[in-house]
Amino acid sequence: MKRDNEIIRALAEKTMEVAHDPVQDRRRKLWADVNSLRSHEVPVYVLDPQGMWEEACPKLECEDPFLRGYENWLRLQLYHASFGDDFVTEKYITMPPVLVSPDPHWRSWGIPNEYTRVAGTKAFHYTEYLDAEDDLDRIKIPNATVDRQKTDENMEKLAEATGGVIPIYMDMYPQYRQNLSSMFALYYGTTNVLYQFYDSWDFMHKLADKFSKAVYKLNKQAERDGWFNSVNRTFGSNAEIQAMAYNHEIANPDVPETVPMKRHWLYDCAQEFESVSPQMHDELLFNYMKPVYEEFGLFAYGCCENLTKKLDILMKISNLRRVAVTPWADDEECAQVLRDRYVISWRPNPAEMITNGFDEDRITRIVKRAKAIYEKYNCFWEVNLKDFLTVEHDVGRLEKWVTTVRRALES
Repeated sequence: MKRDNEIIRALAEKTMEVAHDPVQDRRRKLWADVNSLRSHEVPVYVLDPQGMWEEACPKLECEDPFLRGYENWLRLQLYHASFGDDFVTEKYITMPPVLVSPDPHWRSWGIPNEYTRVAGTKAFHYTEYLDAEDDLDRIKIPNATVDRQKTDENMEKLAEATGGVIPIYMDMYPQYRQNLSSMFALYYGTTNVLYQFYDSWDFMHKLADKFSKAVYKLNKQAERDGWFNSVNRTFGSNAEIQAMAYNHEIANPDVPETVPMKRHWLYDCAQEFESVSPQMHDELLFNYMKPVYEEFGLFAYGCCENLTKKLDILMKISNLRRVAVTPWADDEECAQVLRDRYVISWRPNPAEMITNGFDEDRITRIVKRAKAIYEKYNCFWEVNLKDFLTVEHDVGRLEKWVTTVRRALES
């Protein structure tokens, strides 16, 4: 244990050195100005390098599994800090509570979701789904309860390991998902769910109604219990809004405080609804989730799906602030619709950026094209690299990518 503590403390000290660099405050201001629609400066951001982390991660040394998890996290923070993008390294560590009840994710709501891995890949498919109205009665809404003793023990262990070098804050952000489209995929299977739009439309409405009301209730309970705070994974390095959360209107992650939902971000997406018509998307998803979305201060939407033809219905959500424009979207059509009313999170295709060789001319050409479009329509936007599983073992490639993108934006 002594050796484990020495490792964690050393990594925490390095993290704090990076976190105190004045560049972090410049990045905070950049994100705040862009997210609040005040600046057209373009952040450059690598969303999450965890997919290729096994190519860059040194051998972990901690023996204790709990501390090894934090060793991995701290090493990942330091690796990300080496890219030179607009990622903000914070001056603290977060720790989730230990829950007595099962993690109240959709999988624990009473319906078993068995799945089979596809050999040699990270893909899987579900083999057991909900298929009858009687199954509605089997759905049980969880109520997370914290195991105070185990949580306190974990906090003491981590505090001892860090030696007080870095503050540790409890991440009480509700563990359940807001994502209705993922729920449909979990309970029907990602292929089978598409048939339900024709075979079980009325039943899908019943499911959407049941789950959206449950999520609304659980969020309200979490708010009453003080689970929404400004220092959690929604704001942190693996940001659930898929960007740094700084802004000038609601809570920011450098000031630890309990906040109501109206001072908190919310993020959602609907990748499973990629091929669903705008009308069906609106009727089955937005119609039920809009009351949940609008309980929050600011709302970010979109992951990998193409939203080009769904922007009009998405813009009905009053607190919408950030919209994903993916490699499959029409950049110009999205820019024409969104203009300077929202932040466009522009996601270039990682295959063209870093996962299939590194072609500086190609990267520059693609970024310049996007820049020309978004400047034409006076858009607020960012360059957001995500969804990559390899850098072909060229662990310095992300730093080279950031440098190339910045040059393209400045030229």
